[in-house]
Amino acid sequence: MQKTELVYGLPWLQTKPERAIFDELQFACVYAAGPLGGRPLRLGASTNLKKRIECLQPGSWEPLKVHHAIWTTNEAFAVRIFNDTAALFDKANRRLVGDWFDVTPEFTIQAFRIAAEKANITFLPHDAMLEKVRGIRAKRLDKGIVVRR
Repeated sequence: MQKTELVYGLPWLQTKPERAIFDELQFACVYAAGPLGGRPLRLGASTNLKKRIECLQPGSWEPLKVHHAIWTTNEAFAVRIFNDTAALFDKANRRLVGDWFDVTPEFTIQAFRIAAEKANITFLPHDAMLEKVRGIRAKRLDKGIVVRR
């Protein structure tokens, strides 16, 4: 079984080769992070989720957890999903201050999906992104292994 590191509540890539493949793919994410209870949530887009949450943590009154993240093929797509989601929440008067919103993780997941589908942006849930990276790693290992008889 693949070892998995938890990063702010999400399973993460464990090995250097996996992280290198992740970097090659140039993924970007839209995330919802907040206290363990789930409210309020800080929404944003990032190409380096772990470092982004590390930067946000000192300003939080509680330890932060990433409640949800979806991954796109580039930063522009992630920013578009974030902006459309924030606009939706603004219409509902859910913005508190900055990029903090009074919404639940479940509602945010649906808003991310709606924004992505409306903009016709393909995305991967976090677990699917991990599977994709690990699948590429496995294919590369299979190609490099020579069986001698």
